[in-house]
Parts: sequence; structure tokens; C-alpha cells
Amino acid sequence: MSTCSARLTRHWQCTPVPKSPGQIAAEQHLLCLPWFHGHYIVLSTRIRFNRWILFGAAFVSQFCVGSLYAWSIYNIPMDTYIFGNPNEEKAVYTFYMACVSLGSAATIVGPWLERNGPKCGLLLGTSCFLVGYMVATISLYFKSIAGVYVGYGVIAGFGIGVNYITPASALIKWFPDMRGTAAGFAVGGFGASSLLWSKVYLPAIDAMGLPTSFLCLGGIMSCIMFACALVMRTPPPGYSVGGLNMHGMTAADPPPPPHVNPDDAPPSSPHTAIFELEADAHRPHGDLLDEDEDAHQVWLKQIKATSLLDSLFSVDFACIHITLLGNIVLGLVVLSRMSSMATTIFHQSKDQAATLVSINGLFTCSGQILVPMLSDVLVRRWHLRPPFARKCIFVGTLVAQLGIVATLPYTLRTENFTAFRVQVWVLLVCYGGAFGTVAAFLTDMFGAHNIGGLHGCVLTAWSLAGLVGGLGFTLHFNHLVNDLHLPLVDAYVENLYWVAGVIVVGLLAVLAVRTSAKDRFAPGYQYSICGTPIVRVGHKNLPPR
Repeated sequence: MSTCSARLTRHWQCTPVPKSPGQIAAEQHLLCLPWFHGHYIVLSTRIRFNRWILFGAAFVSQFCVGSLYAWSIYNIPMDTYIFGNPNEEKAVYTFYMACVSLGSAATIVGPWLERNGPKCGLLLGTSCFLVGYMVATISLYFKSIAGVYVGYGVIAGFGIGVNYITPASALIKWFPDMRGTAAGFAVGGFGASSLLWSKVYLPAIDAMGLPTSFLCLGGIMSCIMFACALVMRTPPPGYSVGGLNMHGMTAADPPPPPHVNPDDAPPSSPHTAIFELEADAHRPHGDLLDEDEDAHQVWLKQIKATSLLDSLFSVDFACIHITLLGNIVLGLVVLSRMSSMATTIFHQSKDQAATLVSINGLFTCSGQILVPMLSDVLVRRWHLRPPFARKCIFVGTLVAQLGIVATLPYTLRTENFTAFRVQVWVLLVCYGGAFGTVAAFLTDMFGAHNIGGLHGCVLTAWSLAGLVGGLGFTLHFNHLVNDLHLPLVDAYVENLYWVAGVIVVGLLAVLAVRTSAKDRFAPGYQYSICGTPIVRVGHKNLPPR
């Protein structure tokens, strides 16, 4: 038992393996691969690595795993192929299972990703993705929906989860000067993917049949992601840009030569360890807050000393987790049923429904990229502290979704397709904005050294949204339609009431997140408004020194 406990404790530590001189030298070139016994193979010395290339690699890899968002196109063809009934409503469960597996995978693999780096992470995730597609294809040949659940819903979903958090972990470290933008681009391709895949699925099914097209498309996406893995890497020891190191702190010294290994550096070197703790971080709470220095630098010194486990069990992380859940549950439900709603309620054709799903990807992608960029604008132009700027973004997206929930029943009852599209597009901007901003929010709150583990754990909100929101919505919807014989519109409206409650809880949770250093690092839980503490829980006076 003690051995298992020790292994779990080691797993939830995010100390990365120091880079060897050979790895540092190899990673100066764009195309390099890890090999056995710590060696690296450089495929070409002609192209030097540049951090901006990661934007493209991250976007493309997310574009492939984001094919999940176009799953609703498969619902009717798969139900028809397996059951002979387009209204069987069984294929949609695959989407929700994939969301559950996605969040679980991100949670489990997050700390491992921080230790082993994004290249290994992308290789692992893509391998699972490919195997899942193969299992699902075999299951389709035998017309087994259970096999599709296991293949795509569980195995491929696991790979999607690993590949989802991998680019964000890398980009946030390379771009401490623009975290919001980096986090947005790291996941932006995920939302944009339905622009293509929703238009490819049906023609591919018509041309090759459902099983063959499923395998071919999965193989193409896997090959692309394997290529993206060649590019992924973390910064070298001592990396800084714009006067900031990867933690966002002011860099005291220039970076060392690329051949310097942190293990070989003298004890006094600032590059001895990538995540070396400053002495100030161990001083009593009151000392740092009373010093005349930049408040944000004080904040960064404190969070750099925070461990992953301390962060995971903090009140603020729990609030961010609930906030993300409230932000995505409505969008997840609408995305999974978009094609069906367009055809059954608004009487659109299958091609028109596919076009709607495709256009929706543009708005999800816009939210994932532009909303985090807006948070950077709040930081740079209006000089808001980064954690508070991200908090403002989440408040705005949740308030907007409450407005959508309040007006959506009227739109459904009047069958106003134009109004429905506008509401969905605003919803998807908010939905994408939440996913795009949360990685930067977590980094600002808990540090770059914890982002892989925390980003993975916060995505359990995605799993909960798929489990409680997606499966719960579908089961209740089917009960209302099949057992109580309610009209489709009334069944949708009835379900919206509890979704609104989840959004309200998310709004209350984000308001409870403490973005002030005075509150965040006070003993117990303290919350202040305009500098005056209004809530104190577990607060005790510090003993005199």
C-alpha cells in the first residue's frame, strides 16, 4: 500500500528531466527525434527551430483531434448502418464517451507530460488515436456499437485528451510575454476543424462506405499528427524572451549558451534548475506583501514555490474547475445535437445541417483564439493584472450564456432559424473562449511549471460536461420524448432549465477566484473587495516573529 502511495506521489510531481547537451544541441534544429539511450537523431540541419513554428504545429495537430467536434455528422449514418434506423439515437453516446475519456486522459497524463515533454506526449496521444480508429473500424464491419464505443469513445478519446493538452503546455512556456494568445492558438485548431471535417465525412462515406472512410480519415489525421510531433519541444535551460523567463518573471541574467547542461552548472548558477525556488518564496506571508516592489512579480515568486498537489487541492483551482464546467455544458450539448436540431426542429436538409456544423467551427475557433487575445489586450493596454484579466473574460462569457439560455426557448418555439444560428454562434464564441483562456488563467494562478498537470485535471470538467451534461441531457431528453411523449421542442426547453442552473453556479465560482496576492496567500480563505476583506474562513493571526 505504501509503495502504491509513493508511486502516486511521484506521479503527481512535475519536475522535468534535465536536458542533456545532446538534446539541447539537437533541438536547435526543427526536425529531430529522440532515440534510445538518450540520443537524438537530427533529420535535417538546414532548418533551424523558431518558436513561432510551434503556432502552426499546434494548430494543425489540434485541427486533427478536433474532428471530434464534427461527430454529429456521423450520428445518423452510423445509426442507419448498424441498426437500420436513423432515429436510433445510439451513435451520439460515442461523442459523450470520448469527452469523458478525453478529460480522464488529460488528468492522468498531465504530470507525465511535464516530466517527459510535448514530443513524447504527442507521440503517445497519436498512437492511441490511431489504435482507437482501427478498433472502431473493425467494430463497424461487424456492426457492433459497443466496439465503436470502446474504439473511438474510449481509446481514441484518450489520445485526443493527451494531444489536446500537449501543445498548450509547450506554447505557454515559449511565450511568457503573450500567454493568452499562445494558449488560444494552442487549442484554436480544435474548434476550426469542423470547418473541414463536417464537409468531408458524408462525401467520404458515399465514396468508400462508412467503415473504410472511417479508417482512411483516421489514418490521414494520425500521419499529420506524427509529423507535428517532430516539432514539439520545451525551451532550453535559462530561456528568456522580452526580458521574461518562462515563468513570466523578469529575467535576471541572459540565457546560457545552448550547450550548457543544468546538471553541469556550478551551484551558484541561476540555471542550476529550471524550476529553482527563490529564497523570497519561503519568507513569511506578510513580508512579501509589504515590500515596495511590483505586485505581479511578488505574485509570481509565490506561485513558483507552489507544488502541483498544493495547487490541485486549493480553493481557487476548484472554483476554476467549476467555472469551466459552467462555461462549456451548454455548448457541448448544442454541438453534439446541432445536426439533429437543424433537421428535426428547423426542417433543414442534411447538407444544410452539415453546412451549419461547418460554419460553427469558425466561431468556436474564433472564440478560442480571439477571446484569449482580448485578455492579453486587457493586460497590455488597460494594465490589468493577468489573473484578473482572465477572470473578467470568464465572467463575460458566462453572463452571455445566461442571456442565450433565457431567449433560446422562444427561438425554438417560433422555429426562427436565423435567430437560432446567431445564438449558437455567440454561444460557441463563449464556449471556445473558455477553452482558449483557461490554460493561461491556470498558468497565471499556479505557475508555468504546473500547467501540464493542472490543465489536464481541469479538463475533467469536460468529462463531467460530457457525462452529466451530454449523457444526462440525452437520457432525460429520450425519457421526455419516448416515455412522456412530449414534442421535441418542449423536451429541449425542459432540459434547458437545469443547464441554466449549472451556468449560474459557474458564474458564482469564478467570482470566488482570488486574483489578489493579499487574498490568495492569506492563511485560510480570504476574499476582499476594494482592498477590504469581506470573507475570512480559517483565518488565524500569524505568530509573532
